[in-house]
Order: sequence, then C-alpha cells, then structure tokens
Amino acid sequence: MGRYRTRFLLLLVYVIVLLIVGTIGFALLPPHSVSDALYMTVITLTAVGYNEVHPLNDTGRALAAFLLVGGITGMGLYFALITSTIVEMDLAHVFRTRRTMKNLDKMKNHIVVCGAGRTGRQVIRELISSKIPYVV
Repeated sequence: MGRYRTRFLLLLVYVIVLLIVGTIGFALLPPHSVSDALYMTVITLTAVGYNEVHPLNDTGRALAAFLLVGGITGMGLYFALITSTIVEMDLAHVFRTRRTMKNLDKMKNHIVVCGAGRTGRQVIRELISSKIPYVV
C-alpha cells in the first residue's frame, strides 16, 4: 500500500505546486488580487471555463495556457493512478490465488481441515507439531 500512497502524495505535490505557481503568476498581473489569482488558477487548472475575473494580456494568456495543460495533465495522471491502483490490487489477488492453487496441486498425502474454529485450530496445532501437511 506504500507505493500507492507515494504516488498519490506526488500527485498532490504536483497540484499544490501548480496552485502556487498559478496564484503567484496571476497575482503579479495587475489588477488581480490574491483571491482573484487563486480563483483564476483553480478555474484554469480544472478547465471549468468560467470567464476571466479581469481581461488577460499576452503574459496572462500564456500563464493560463500553461496552467490549463498542467491541470489537464494532472487530471489524466489522477485517473491513470486510480485505474492502475485498482488493476494492480486485482492482479495481486489473482496472483495470490494462482500461487495458492499451485501449492495445493503440489501437495500429496495431506489432510483437509474443514473450519478453523476452536477445534480446528487445535487440530492444526497437532498437525504442525507432527509435521503433517494440511489445508484449511
């Protein structure tokens, strides 16, 4: 689960950096206030398409284009990350099941323990101490 957390944290850092760069960039363009700049950054990153708070000059349009590409890339990375996480988790289950089935196919002269309640656990302890192969 650690690699998934790392991937999500890296994506979060990516989005935060875009938010900071966009907010500072728009704030440096007159007459944007910091709240206007943050709002412009958010609507640009998410590709919402609302109108600009204030008309943009060429520098502002270039910043908006950069943020738009960065935001769409971030959304693509997010959906790819979610999809890969689901697929990897499912594949891990498939491989674990396959490994278990291969191990079962290799077993000969083993005992099948039906249930692992109080009695079943005692039977398992005795089988382990006797070094008799078993399957629960």
